[in-house]
Amino acid sequence: MDPVQKASINALAAALKSAVETAAENTDTVTAADFINALIREPDSEKRKTMMKDYAERHKDAEKFLRDNAELINAEAEMALISAAVGAADTEREITYKGGKKHVTEKIRKRPPNTEAVKFLLKNRMPDKYSDKPVGDVEIEDISEVEEMLKK
Repeated sequence: MDPVQKASINALAAALKSAVETAAENTDTVTAADFINALIREPDSEKRKTMMKDYAERHKDAEKFLRDNAELINAEAEMALISAAVGAADTEREITYKGGKKHVTEKIRKRPPNTEAVKFLLKNRMPDKYSDKPVGDVEIEDISEVEEMLKK
């Protein structure tokens, strides 16, 4: 590896390290996932509480959106549950650089159906048929013919 490449790699590594450290300190992260990761990495419980308060204050609009659109959130959760229950295919893109050229490789990863999601979905969608404790009319078999045969 020539000195220019080595210097470039070192500069990139330093920039990545700085970005990770900044994200851990900054509660105004880009996504909720970034915030959760920063919260998990923080060892001090008081700082975590402060981070959560600050984040909640800055994102009151998100709280209002979630409160006002509960049916939308429920629909998203339902679609995710159905997708998990029946299985799905995800497309993953892998980007590599060889000889200064960008190569994109797409891989289709199939997820098998999730049996726990299937159970949950069936029990909640059709409780009369799939419940652990079915509620309904008990069918009593007509045994009058058998009784008559025994009396004879």
